[in-house]
Amino acid sequence: MEQIKNKNLTMILIGIGIVIFMSTLDSSIVTVALPVLSKALHTNMSLINWVVTMYLIVMSSTLMIFGKLGDKYGKIKFFKWGTLLFVVSSALCALSVSWLTLIISRSLQAIGAAMTMATSNGIIVEVFPDSRRGQALGWMGSFVSLGGIIGPSIGGILLNFFPWHIIFWLNVPIGIIATFLLFKYLPSNLDQKYASQGFDLTGSVLLVIGFTSMFVGILLSQQLGWADWRILTMTIVGLILLIILYRYEAKQNEPILPVNLFKNKWFTMQLLACFMVFIIDFFFDVIAPFYLQNARGFSPLFSGFFLLIFPVVQLFVAPISGNLADKHDPFKITLIGLAIISFGQIFYVISGLNNTILIFAVGAALAGLGNGLFHSPNNVLVMSNVSQKDYGSAGSVYSLARTVGMVVGSAMSTTLLFGSMSILDGSRVKSYIPSKPQLFIDGMHITFGLSCAISVILLIGIFVWHRRSSK
Repeated sequence: MEQIKNKNLTMILIGIGIVIFMSTLDSSIVTVALPVLSKALHTNMSLINWVVTMYLIVMSSTLMIFGKLGDKYGKIKFFKWGTLLFVVSSALCALSVSWLTLIISRSLQAIGAAMTMATSNGIIVEVFPDSRRGQALGWMGSFVSLGGIIGPSIGGILLNFFPWHIIFWLNVPIGIIATFLLFKYLPSNLDQKYASQGFDLTGSVLLVIGFTSMFVGILLSQQLGWADWRILTMTIVGLILLIILYRYEAKQNEPILPVNLFKNKWFTMQLLACFMVFIIDFFFDVIAPFYLQNARGFSPLFSGFFLLIFPVVQLFVAPISGNLADKHDPFKITLIGLAIISFGQIFYVISGLNNTILIFAVGAALAGLGNGLFHSPNNVLVMSNVSQKDYGSAGSVYSLARTVGMVVGSAMSTTLLFGSMSILDGSRVKSYIPSKPQLFIDGMHITFGLSCAISVILLIGIFVWHRRSSK
């Protein structure tokens, strides 16, 4: 194994990174294509939204299952087959001729994505030596964040020049390259398998139903509002089932959800920090296109390139952050990253209708810098605080925290934005009002002000917790 590590680590990292990038990219790239898809497939926006919703629901509800199966039968095996499934189902998405076939294909695509997301971190930790592990996990954090944030930008740019099928066809040649690299440089004899007494079927059922119910409630709240009884019912039922799942899993010898991991305070605290940062990130992801295109009147093409500032800065910073995490205290680096993220929110708050767009650009650049510094050492702290037999489960929990953070951030940002606009206007506001641009700006200031407060509270909370736990 040592010889394979030294010779092929870079190719392994590229192969895994490409797949993870595509998996997270497809959770967000489709959002900008929804109006086009609605028209092309002759269906309404309410139904076509399930193209995004179904992907997130299936991926998040199966992550833990594939993490556990990866620990039992081999993470590399699951990663490879997940990659193949993702590539084939991407082609099926591009060939879809109806709403139903696209939804089915997206569900298969999400299963492939879950198989790769659940096992990637575990493979990195097992295959890479200590001296390069932080850098490798840093790249993984970059690929995940880059895929999630860059999706609307890439989608908007591509749809300016090509039909909607391009957002799915894009995965096929790239996925084939990744598959070749994985099958050539990541042999299955590297797989670390751990004996297990059985499979937790009851826990799996509770997990799937609980997350599906909660996610459907959260995602549809953006269309129907939280006052709708169906939204409240689904969300509450989902939360209750997940609480039952937690209590049930605590008594199992081979739980699908490794609740014993949460007894590790370092693991839990860093997982919470990751979850909260993804919530904060998706405030920008949701609100920035409204600000750039509606309030400031920039073209979709310009907005798409502008939104690349955040992920491009992060992409350059993350490997440096990973190197620093290998040589210095990764916790201190996460604090610096959080501080920069918090500071960057201020530039969003002071952006308006008439001042220079460079102010908003500085905020995006600082967000990229802060995220680049935060995610790599955060990933290291999470994975270094679990035993080797739990790498797959810990990796899938980490991926789940990121996915849930994306969904909660998206739902929370729209709820706060249009809720604050409704209060300011004295009437129900559900979308941008062209005749009242300042109303949107005021709502944006309140929403970004709250996200700034969340990031500051997170920074202070983690710092205080660390000081107390170190005594």
